[in-house]
Amino acid sequence: MLPPEFHWKRRIVQLATILVFVLIPAFGLFRIDLVAGNFVVLGRQIWWSDINLMLGFGLMLTMLGIMTYSTTGTIWCGWACPQNTLSEWANNMTHKFLGKQANVNVESHGSQVAASKNKALNWIILVSSFLAVSMVLSVIPFFYFFTPGEVWSFITFSSDSSLSQFMHRLYFVCVAAFFLDISGIRYFWCNYACAYRFGQRFFKTKDALHVSYDASRSSACTKCNYCATSCIVGINPTKFAPTDTCINCGECIDACDRLHAKDGSSGLLCFKLAEKDNLAASGDKRGGLLTKVSLWVGLSFLVGCALFVWGIVSYSPYSIVAYRSDKSSGVMVSEYRIQVSNKVYAPAHIELSVKGLPEGGYRLEPADVELEPASRKSAILHVSPDLPKGLHLLTIEARGPDGWTGEFQVEHYSARN
Repeated sequence: MLPPEFHWKRRIVQLATILVFVLIPAFGLFRIDLVAGNFVVLGRQIWWSDINLMLGFGLMLTMLGIMTYSTTGTIWCGWACPQNTLSEWANNMTHKFLGKQANVNVESHGSQVAASKNKALNWIILVSSFLAVSMVLSVIPFFYFFTPGEVWSFITFSSDSSLSQFMHRLYFVCVAAFFLDISGIRYFWCNYACAYRFGQRFFKTKDALHVSYDASRSSACTKCNYCATSCIVGINPTKFAPTDTCINCGECIDACDRLHAKDGSSGLLCFKLAEKDNLAASGDKRGGLLTKVSLWVGLSFLVGCALFVWGIVSYSPYSIVAYRSDKSSGVMVSEYRIQVSNKVYAPAHIELSVKGLPEGGYRLEPADVELEPASRKSAILHVSPDLPKGLHLLTIEARGPDGWTGEFQVEHYSARN
């Protein structure tokens, strides 16, 4: 029998995608720092001052999604989307323990459980499997909100802080959400709530990758329904409709190839990237519109890349700001609080100095600031009350690792006569 061409390749891609979803935040490529309240991209906290980087990042992802709509179609859904992976696994488990026609999700018309398998033990094993997988998968979102060290402390029960208590509560919420998704929601989310699917339908084109049926050989599949029974989303690949939810998984192609391999012929289904009667060639006005949209999408993607690169190049890993100290009283200001921020997840040593004041006219406490990863510390600038009367423009300078320098200007008024 002909081995499946797409089935195991798709399984490898699906598992690799789940692994990538873990590695992206674990390596600091992207996550959200709940404590700081910032996005983290490439191990860097993103502030409003770094809007170019975040805007470019968002624009790239949006345009990349639109580009996949018009080229690879729904192949993301069938080969990589974790939601589809879980839904397919849950369907297979349901069929294994409750029967091939069993359907217990929110879109089912009755449970359709096989009488011979409608046993308490089968239900217990099925529910336990769903719960066990939910408990494992619920750890993945934690990597997007906590550091790998914090996640590891949570898994090994080695932390007893208030953060750990919050993580436990959040974990139970995640387990409940995953369990409901696996046991009941499944493809309902894809069909009615997925933003990617809505975008794919909006930008749908015949030029996108799709399953093509050789209708000229339709006599070879008379009364055959093998491809339809193999379809994981329950559609008939020989009678596609514009509203069909095909996810380009290729299971129907494998099924048709296996069947026809028995008599030495090829299957009637295959993947095609474009049809000869595409919209532009047929004179359909949408063809010209899609061409223009594709042009703007490509240009927008390049703009996003440029903004992202510029954001990385111009990114400042540290920040310095000074303001009037709370210890100051009355109208006479003699102290300024200097706040030094570390926006990267590595320790840093920052040296502070002041220009614009005479020697002995100020005192810095401390002049050297040791910063923990992604942290803030303050230093106090004491200005001598014996400065000549008038406005003094002073500059607070900071020097950090790798030659970084920053400065903040302060206008200090001395009222001494």
